[in-house]
Amino acid sequence: MTETRTPTWDDVRRIAEELELKMHLAGMDMRDRWNALQPRLAEVQKLIAREGERAGKLVVTQLSSIGKALQELRDDIESKRGAGPESK
Repeated sequence: MTETRTPTWDDVRRIAEELELKMHLAGMDMRDRWNALQPRLAEVQKLIAREGERAGKLVVTQLSSIGKALQELRDDIESKRGAGPESK
């Protein structure tokens, strides 16, 4: 059997600081990804407003690409939210 030692305040504080840094960095990554998607969303919105129904295939292609990127971002946010201290 392995003996489990009681963590000291320094241990707890170090772990808390590591987690805080990881959450901060993950948040920055998510913000950067969101900021990269916003111009694409605005571009498609302008195209639809300008071209209406004629935008057709171009809009579908862009919406598909943006939708996939948004889905990946949402999945990453949800996986990070549920991740324990061992993650990333």
